[in-house]
Amino acid sequence: MKIRPEILDHWPEVSARLPADFDLEATARLRGAFRRAREIKNAETLLRLALAYGGLGMSLRETCAWAEAGGIVVSLSDPSLLERLCKAAPWLGDIVAALIGEQAKVPAERWAGYRLRALDGTSICEPGADRTTWRLHVGYDLATGQVDQLELTDGHGAENLQRLTYRPGDIVLGDRCYARPRDLRPVMDAGADFIVRTGWNSLRLLQANGEPLDLFAALAAQTEQESEIQVSVHEGVEAPSEPLMLRLVIRRKAPEQAEAEQKRLLKDAKKRGKQPDPRSLEAAKYILLLTSLPAAAFPPADILAIYRFRWQIELAFKRFKSLAGLDMLPAKKPELARAWIYARLIVAIIAEQIAGQVPDSSPSGPGIIIRKPIALASHEDSPGHDLRRHSWTNPVANRLQPLQPNPSSPL
Repeated sequence: MKIRPEILDHWPEVSARLPADFDLEATARLRGAFRRAREIKNAETLLRLALAYGGLGMSLRETCAWAEAGGIVVSLSDPSLLERLCKAAPWLGDIVAALIGEQAKVPAERWAGYRLRALDGTSICEPGADRTTWRLHVGYDLATGQVDQLELTDGHGAENLQRLTYRPGDIVLGDRCYARPRDLRPVMDAGADFIVRTGWNSLRLLQANGEPLDLFAALAAQTEQESEIQVSVHEGVEAPSEPLMLRLVIRRKAPEQAEAEQKRLLKDAKKRGKQPDPRSLEAAKYILLLTSLPAAAFPPADILAIYRFRWQIELAFKRFKSLAGLDMLPAKKPELARAWIYARLIVAIIAEQIAGQVPDSSPSGPGIIIRKPIALASHEDSPGHDLRRHSWTNPVANRLQPLQPNPSSPL
């Protein structure tokens, strides 16, 4: 589905999708987005102009001409619109947050008291930039197939688990950039759990007794394809007295998968004119997951199966970025760029709602009937690997089965 210009020609339908308790006029004045009625008479008109500029990709001049032709404003210059939009960026961010909050009110499907969520970030670059200018941090509910939290930062905004707020029963899935020692304990303190990918040098891992862990000796000692060891995480000099006890789940890759990853590391090192670290080549033979979930309820095979659902957020990003067109940022001025991004997100969210895409379909296609076996997304380190299939009759599915089956659930 693409955003069409006609969406703003049906303003009553679009405005009806805004949260009922969100007062455009009062919030715009509170945020300083709207102070005096001159060319733009009210906050609703300002929002329409923002959505035309950012949401539909019009230039400032085209937006002014469109507004004058449609009788939305009598007369409006490019510089005046630019100034108004720059001031409106924080207010537009409030509208995005309110829309996301409305979506989050839809009851999330739960499995035996747990709710699966994925966290990831995506980069947005300004014209001519050779590095990330903005970063969109997204929390994604894997049951309803929709964004449940969102935060926009500049390119220096690091990806970390504290970008989300948690409730008891949440299981958050994150890739290896989220394996940071000081970010793990707060998730557990909120009553939630995590499964995060980790590398051989991502964390300082200790044995259960607090002694240093020889990770590679521990890996070499594993005789099964899937196993685990008890570890604690060094959290720094100001760490709490009680160590953070976790499970390191290990899966030995198939030889062809390990070889493909080692070739990738060698190729990347050659491009940089360096030799790869031998430890990286050895670690490429394994998948390492760090989790706080209890071993009695979630054996290693279940942890690995659940983590594969994280790949669904990548599919959601592709869909969302295609719909919102976030890869076409035209503005370099930070305030204007922020307004453009927020306007894009507002239109994308409302367009999905109008089209009936939320929460009735998954990011990867039509809803899956839960009585049939579920194809888990192939792991990112397993190109070409056959999808591992799990029926609702296997152990992990029995624990994660929805309390009230919903055919539209993507899981």
